Amino acid sequence: CLLQRGYNEIREVKQFHFTGWPDHGVPYNATGLLSFIRRVKLSNPPSAGPIVVHCSAGAGRTGCYIVIDIMLDMAEREGVVDIYNCVKALRSRRINMVQTEEQYIFIHDAILEACLCGETAIPVCEFKAAYFDMIRIDSQTNSSHLKDEFQTLNSVTPRLQAEDCSIACLPRNHDKNRFMDMLPPDRCLPFLITIDGESSNYINAALMD
Repeated sequence: CLLQRGYNEIREVKQFHFTGWPDHGVPYNATGLLSFIRRVKLSNPPSAGPIVVHCSAGAGRTGCYIVIDIMLDMAEREGVVDIYNCVKALRSRRINMVQTEEQYIFIHDAILEACLCGETAIPVCEFKAAYFDMIRIDSQTNSSHLKDEFQTLNSVTPRLQAEDCSIACLPRNHDKNRFMDMLPPDRCLPFLITIDGESSNYINAALMD
């Protein structure tokens, strides 16, 4: 809470810090950021003041957040999105909002995931009932919501390429891989501390956040 000297009015300020954005580039997927945006929205009732968004420069990542937030509201309210004109409007008010092509693509990926997957979080107290509802077979489609959700998950999950697993594919690491079609990507590798100078610090495992 904030109380300014000479004034009796008390204001409550909530600060949210998204730590999943790498120093360079964009997040590998938008799931974490979408959950973060939804949480911020739930904590900001209509009676609250405006939300202040900022990153190091207040342009690239800030622009991505604002555009995604606006487009989520637009999609829910109007059933359409207009990312191009939204970015254009922001740039007319502040230079370099959404700085890179990679960020612009990430915005599209985020909106696609939000529109296809929707809100999938389930309160623990409601999970049992929700699960039984998800596995119920629809007599018309002969499918279940759980099966449909899994198919959607597969459609939005990027497929790994050989270059994504370059360390696992090194000749010196072949003997450590039981199956060459099940390799960990470089970005998720845990590295072992090796005493032997000629030993590889590679292990066929992936760190999960």
